[in-house]
Amino acid sequence: MSQEKVDRYKQEKYNRKHNQKKNNTKKYLAYAGVTVVALALICWLGYSVAISSGLYTPPTTPVTMSEPEIQSLRQKLIDSGDSNVKNVETTVAPDAQTVAVEETTKKAKDKKKSTDKKEDKEVDETTEEQE
Repeated sequence: MSQEKVDRYKQEKYNRKHNQKKNNTKKYLAYAGVTVVALALICWLGYSVAISSGLYTPPTTPVTMSEPEIQSLRQKLIDSGDSNVKNVETTVAPDAQTVAVEETTKKAKDKKKSTDKKEDKEVDETTEEQE
């Protein structure tokens, strides 16, 4: 039995450097893996915060569409019940490609008119009260 212990000790001693190297490699790979995952998480979190706060807006590729295509798309959106579709005035180039789009909403205009009327009424009421 003691000879078995001695043989086992000699075998462990013989493989000690190899086992140590193997353990160190596993440890460093684990550290590297954790570091990569942590960096990915931090980058994703930073990007998400930047997007949601408006600090960064991803680039968009411009899409050129002809006037009939735009009207068709608008009509499809309106038919599907999209409440975000706004009244749009377009400027069309001679080759029927959209050059510029100016967004004007009736709601914004109506709201501005109604607030102007309310302010006028309030001014009239305050002047009547002062007299």
